[in-house]
Amino acid sequence: MTMTDINALANQLKSMTAKQLQQLLMATPNREGSDVRLKRNARTKKYFDSAPKPHQCLTYGVYRDITDYMAEIGTEAWLAQSVNHQTKNATFVRVRKQ
Repeated sequence: MTMTDINALANQLKSMTAKQLQQLLMATPNREGSDVRLKRNARTKKYFDSAPKPHQCLTYGVYRDITDYMAEIGTEAWLAQSVNHQTKNATFVRVRKQ
């Protein structure tokens, strides 16, 4: 794309109304990797929603063992395990939310 093309495009965009710009943006697919970003954010949210917090475990060593194991096998596989989430000699202790 040359500078004349960029200038022509800029002039065209300047002449559009707000409604026309909105329609243009809605019709243009977002190719910046937003789908990848959304999936990554969903995985991160799932991890933080399901991973134990340090205060929910008996000791920090138990917490570290659980989070290391989760990172090793993945959150989905960890959640698919038993209800207790027993992992490598460490038991996850769930505290009721108030």
